[in-house]
Amino acid sequence: MKLYHYLLSIVLILTGLVFLVYSEIEVEFICIVAACAFAVAGIASVISYFVREAAESFYRLDLVHGIMALFLAVVFVTKREEIAEYFSIMIGCILVANGVVKLQHAVDMKRIDRKMRKVTETWLIVVIFSLLVIAAGTIAIYAPPSEERTLFVYFGIAFVVAGITDIFTQFVFNRKVRSFHKAAEEALEEKMDSQTAAHQAADPQPEEASDKVETIPEEIVSDAVDPEA
Repeated sequence: MKLYHYLLSIVLILTGLVFLVYSEIEVEFICIVAACAFAVAGIASVISYFVREAAESFYRLDLVHGIMALFLAVVFVTKREEIAEYFSIMIGCILVANGVVKLQHAVDMKRIDRKMRKVTETWLIVVIFSLLVIAAGTIAIYAPPSEERTLFVYFGIAFVVAGITDIFTQFVFNRKVRSFHKAAEEALEEKMDSQTAAHQAADPQPEEASDKVETIPEEIVSDAVDPEA
């Protein structure tokens, strides 16, 4: 469900703003905010799974993602002290995962352009966004800022950038997918029409039976009526 993806992007932006606005912030409070974010994302994912048609749910992991997000929400609430020790690593992993998702969207858009024989640079913009977010996550894991306030500002900026680029990526990706599906449907209709025309040309309708009736000579009729004549 497209609304679900946009909702996740908004959650990222709001979480980043929380990091930026509060000058003094505790890890326990951050854990509560993160738990709320995971809970919202999990509920939205579970709802999207059940409201979608059964045929559309095949090969989709919305229910799995939703349950895992809800589980993470519980972990963030019940294991706040343990999370505080590895907080930068967890934030970095979230950013890296977000960037990898964008990178796949970029590859998919490039493949669609190749199928449609169109040259656009949108996919390259998304690649740049994905690499920026992946780099931010890698820095958070291996070389985070040492000062606590600077660290939270860094996380805030990274989350806001990740959320805004997510909205842009989802918008252009959805438009490109719609265009691809429309072009595929038009090509299929054109192929069916050409096949129908070819079939009609190869198998024309049989000619209608002639309405002409052969006239029987009058002398034969008279002989049949009066054989002694």
